[in-house]
Amino acid sequence: MEPVYDVMARLLTEHFGVPEDQIRPDATFEALEFDSLARLELGMVLVDTFGVSLPEDRVDMTLAEAAEYLTAAVGAAEAADRLQKSVR
Repeated sequence: MEPVYDVMARLLTEHFGVPEDQIRPDATFEALEFDSLARLELGMVLVDTFGVSLPEDRVDMTLAEAAEYLTAAVGAAEAADRLQKSVR
């Protein structure tokens, strides 16, 4: 499985046209000029891709922090799904 950061970087380039040289672990979505509409669209793309999104109140997240958050959230969602399936 491709690391979350790499998938997120690819999504930023392919879906939002962010130049690859601007995608760095310490870059924030604000620095990448993501306005509220772009953040909303990003949230939908992340849900489609990972099944989870980023917290709306954390516009100051760096890409590295976002990847860490998504990695943890995906792991929690997968664990909850496995638990739910085992209870059935």
